[in-house]
Amino acid sequence: MNSDKRRSTFLMLIVLIWFVAVFVPIKNLRAERPFTISTSYNNLLSNPNKDGLLDKLMIELFKRINIDMELVFTTTEKSLVDTNAGYFDGEINRIEGMEKVFPNLIRIPEANMTMHFVAFSKKSFDINGWNSIKPLYVGMVRGWKILEQNTKGFPNVISTPTEKELFTMLHKDRLDIALYSKLTGYAVLEHYRFNEISHLEPPLASRPMYLYVHKSHEILVKRIAETLKELKRDGSYSRIMNE
Repeated sequence: MNSDKRRSTFLMLIVLIWFVAVFVPIKNLRAERPFTISTSYNNLLSNPNKDGLLDKLMIELFKRINIDMELVFTTTEKSLVDTNAGYFDGEINRIEGMEKVFPNLIRIPEANMTMHFVAFSKKSFDINGWNSIKPLYVGMVRGWKILEQNTKGFPNVISTPTEKELFTMLHKDRLDIALYSKLTGYAVLEHYRFNEISHLEPPLASRPMYLYVHKSHEILVKRIAETLKELKRDGSYSRIMNE
């Protein structure tokens, strides 16, 4: 009887050791994995050097909530798809409404910034809303949803992989206009020295831009939003954006 009891106790101990060895390290590994934020920019907002305005904002934001965060660079077109699939934990900067198309994403309700979407050109065109550019040869970077949605059905739209191809085509007169954000567009023009190109007024759209997180991190949404508000209240946001 005592022998059976000892054997039973021994087996229970073995099972307990196996459980701790197998499951506890996995749990700890998941907890230690960085919170990955996908970014497709390569300009003054975000870049591989991680010294863009949004890079610095995300670094400070996640530092304050004591979460190890890593910025991961991918293409514009894949960024939302991969974040929605759970390959990344967040997507750095998108317009409101992406959760309607990508149901696994949750929008942080406090905006990162306001972005002005404009037409760049070497020529002068009268701009008065989206329909005013419909007859033109229009270019944009593939994956910019606000631009794709508002030019759907236009007869002469060309999508490029990156801003380099977009503005090079405009520089070589293969486009009438290139649609891009005003702030980052001028950074691209300065980099490639396309001094003959400028933006047209008024903007086609001005939209608040938001961080999105995968629904598995819903518990963090309020905390991230409140911390972003705090950064704005204490002057840290203005300091980062004006650097």
